[in-house]
Amino acid sequence: MNQDQRKFLIGQVSNTCREQTDDLEKQKPKQPSLNNYLIACFLDNTIEFQDLSPLKDKIRERVLKMGREDVLIEENNDENNWYSGRRKNKESKNYTKLIAEEIFVIPETYKEAFKEYQDKTAEIDDKIKTLNAQLKTIVMKIQIGSATTLDKLIAQVDNMADLNIINNQLLLTN
Repeated sequence: MNQDQRKFLIGQVSNTCREQTDDLEKQKPKQPSLNNYLIACFLDNTIEFQDLSPLKDKIRERVLKMGREDVLIEENNDENNWYSGRRKNKESKNYTKLIAEEIFVIPETYKEAFKEYQDKTAEIDDKIKTLNAQLKTIVMKIQIGSATTLDKLIAQVDNMADLNIINNQLLLTN
């Protein structure tokens, strides 16, 4: 088997890996939104608040460390800002950013949904890592494999849509 044929075979295997990886990426779930869960809790009157004393202490420490130009409450009146530009002729809104976990008790339903999300994402990431490891192994086998073994494989590679099948075929023919 010449070098061009090996390059072709490696290209086919790489394309198969890329397609399988893309399919797996599409299966990844969307991360649940803490914001949405908190709003749902607010709407069904199950919202719970943390003890705000530690938050008050943190804010107090934060403002005492601030310099002359720093502010806790930011004014949103920058006319160049796309967000405030949409609100021209309306009242300027002031805001500060706080950590949700410091204010609200995180709903158990969110924690469960986030755990499911993490588990599913980790499972898919593991499959992607396995695919990439198989790709490296197959490429190495193609580069150092005997010409007769690879000649048989190259005749069949267009019909192989899975790296496991290609890897197993290489194992069987060696």
